[in-house]
Amino acid sequence: MIPIKYTLQGKHGDVSDALRMDASTHTLQTIGYEHHEIHSGSHFFVNGYLDIAGANDVLDFTWQMPDSTKEIHWNWTIDFEKGLTWSVYEDAVATNPLDNTITPYNSNRNSKKTSSTTMKYELQVDLAAANADTNVTNATLIATGKSGDNRTAGEAERSNEIIMKSGSLYCLRAATTAAGYITFDMQWYEHTPRD
Repeated sequence: MIPIKYTLQGKHGDVSDALRMDASTHTLQTIGYEHHEIHSGSHFFVNGYLDIAGANDVLDFTWQMPDSTKEIHWNWTIDFEKGLTWSVYEDAVATNPLDNTITPYNSNRNSKKTSSTTMKYELQVDLAAANADTNVTNATLIATGKSGDNRTAGEAERSNEIIMKSGSLYCLRAATTAAGYITFDMQWYEHTPRD
């Protein structure tokens, strides 16, 4: 019997080539999809920190999704020295749009692509002031929690991505219990499904 040899092929556009194995381990080397989005210039991030002056301050982020077939895949982390309550609202209303626009960075620093979303933030003196600017009364609360307590620093994160609703305004709200530093890190990639 003559052995049959198969060659795995990969195709990109009109170019077809044999898939290659690592010479040392004889394994196929691949990257995850999110990592691929970094290489293609469709992965973005914002991060930073603020000094929260007092208890009951509210840090609000609003984030407008494009009204298109482009999907935004999002995850985030918030760290705080003290305690905080955090919430993510979908279909919030910007009664008074927040003051500070955030320019996200492309994770591929060689790419000229920019994000199709608009993110803003503002530090409010209390929940009433936050609600006056960003109305969440009829919004859908899709995630909430508390973190940090007395001597233990707080951290909240969404490590599994959320695919955001097209055309929606989101509000990520962090209400603090005491003065301290708050650090935020948000990452997302923008993808248009092929099917």
